[in-house]
Amino acid sequence: MQTVGAQSEKAVPVRAHCFGVGPEYSLGIEEELMLLDADGLALTADVEQLVAAVADERVKPELMQCQIELATSPQATVVAAEDELRGLRERVVRVGAQLGLRVGGAGTHPFSLPEFQPLTVRDRYRELAAALRYPLRREACFGMHVHVAVGHPDKALGVIEAMLPDLPLLLALSTSSPFWRGEPTGLHSTRTVVFQSLPRSGLPPAFGCYEDYACAVERLMRAQALPDHSYLWWDMRPHPRFGTVEVRILDTQPSVADSGALAGIVQALVRHYGRRYDRGERFANADRFVVGENRWLAARHGLHAHLVDLHSDGYVPARRAVEALLDRIADDAIALGAAAALDRVAAIDAAGTSADRQLALHRDGESLRAIVQSLVDETRS
Repeated sequence: MQTVGAQSEKAVPVRAHCFGVGPEYSLGIEEELMLLDADGLALTADVEQLVAAVADERVKPELMQCQIELATSPQATVVAAEDELRGLRERVVRVGAQLGLRVGGAGTHPFSLPEFQPLTVRDRYRELAAALRYPLRREACFGMHVHVAVGHPDKALGVIEAMLPDLPLLLALSTSSPFWRGEPTGLHSTRTVVFQSLPRSGLPPAFGCYEDYACAVERLMRAQALPDHSYLWWDMRPHPRFGTVEVRILDTQPSVADSGALAGIVQALVRHYGRRYDRGERFANADRFVVGENRWLAARHGLHAHLVDLHSDGYVPARRAVEALLDRIADDAIALGAAAALDRVAAIDAAGTSADRQLALHRDGESLRAIVQSLVDETRS
């Protein structure tokens, strides 16, 4: 079996980690945005031109030429991270407009066909296409990732295990992809369903400690199944090179304020479980059967989902579960200077997500182009 990406990038040693190097609970935000032509608002392959014009190492190409990635530097507070992200968006939108492009945030484009989107010319992406074939050609979808630094690799694995049951709520709050290939899919996060066709996606396996994780990754590397840990695309994963836990389950948001709010909740959750770990608590393996079901229900219904209750034999409305989560992490959010994120997430919980707004426009008879225009307007503002 040919090793994916082995000829293009030096493998990153999984044991050469950076946990504990930077300030604990600092965070960074990465988001993938859509590049659109100004007239029809279809996806357009202009990332190289835009990246060159912006000329900022925090603005990068992604898998397909219709995608652009923005990545903040590590920040102590979500307020600072959101401000940096807002500045990056403003610059990309402004320079894009000068080039005749529009920029939009959502988990999927409502009508452009993914298989017609050319890949970005990089060895890594070319080799991924050769290895993964059709599943990769479908990956014209857009996610948001939040990194939070933790002080020890074993602690990172413990926090991930503890946070697993909360991931469906984060997904429900972030849903922004109810359309795909020109029609409503019946899902609130189509991106989740499309992305899970890739290998090593979805919920992460359970690892007792970082040594178990490192041994598992190294086994796949020796078998030439993957070159390094960056080819693990789970909903949440340890990131050895950054020394962070990385939450990857979120749809991209059109509103930068919503991006900041979701990042703030992730940061507070990591601190919440991290401090419990520091006090000596160890977390039982999450029930992946139940978490997987709730993950599906969140992708299907968003905040309208009735989730399997983790503490009874019944169900709990997603909105009520979000309220309980916000109560649980309120002290952590306040300690991190992220109290405003709690208020913003509570507002999302009450008013609905981008998916709800898009579907409301569709019910009112608006065209898919008009829906994309609404995403562009929200992203720009």
